Amino acid sequence: MFRQLECFIQICREGSFTKAAEVLLISQPTLSQQIRFLETEVGSPLFERFGRGVKITADGEILYEKALSVMRLIEESKKETYELKHTRVQKLAIGISPSDFFYLIPRFMKFHEQYPDIALNFVPAENISQQLLSSSIDIGITDKYVAGKEIHMMHLYKEEQALVVYADHPWADRTIVSLQELEDLECFLFVGDSSLSKQLQIFSANKFRHSKFESTSPEIILSMVMQKMGAAILPISLVERFSGQQLKWIRLVGPVPLRELKIIMKKHPDNHFTAQKCIDYLLASGGGD
Repeated sequence: MFRQLECFIQICREGSFTKAAEVLLISQPTLSQQIRFLETEVGSPLFERFGRGVKITADGEILYEKALSVMRLIEESKKETYELKHTRVQKLAIGISPSDFFYLIPRFMKFHEQYPDIALNFVPAENISQQLLSSSIDIGITDKYVAGKEIHMMHLYKEEQALVVYADHPWADRTIVSLQELEDLECFLFVGDSSLSKQLQIFSANKFRHSKFESTSPEIILSMVMQKMGAAILPISLVERFSGQQLKWIRLVGPVPLRELKIIMKKHPDNHFTAQKCIDYLLASGGGD
């Protein structure tokens, strides 16, 4: 049956029995016989002949999608079996920002304790989708929305974000600020979260003051606040690491701005078996709403 599906898929790709037979290195009569056996199993014709080529039938279209899934599962099983038999230390590349790595490092340490045969390689998260599709990483962890037919996203956790100001800022004594009040902020406001920036424009009738200095890196933004270049909205988990360093964070309300961290992976990853172990562990270990 597997050989018949392989022949069927190749004909669908080539649009011709002759070309498919050449690719498969078999004779055309042998190929035709394989398809006849498959059509008998399915109970309906899979191709219609026209000119020198063939056109797949409606029943054939259904079988084609299923056949691709079956062949993909077979390939994944072969890879996983090979990993178990031949690879003592499995490697997993994870794209992640330094600030998110710091927050998740206890979970990575516990994962390593449970799976000592898996070596984790942490790579700076730059362009997650491109890094995944080029196989330079196996998993991405980010707060960005990553679109693509070959990309799958899973919710990991949400964390609260707060307003960060330098110690002698006029608002440094405040404990709570509403999002609407931010338009009265008399300094530049740095926001690394692009979705939050859009949300702030909805709440504010006026545009916020824009600095000629910009960055999407939380660490760089925090450094700019330390240099009194403005205020910022950043994850509390990051800000708490620098508490006491001439900084003050203020809780935001109306509503509380949340940052969602997601696990990103290819729908059909190259390193499926190892990647799934890590993903399952991270999701099961919790860490937010």
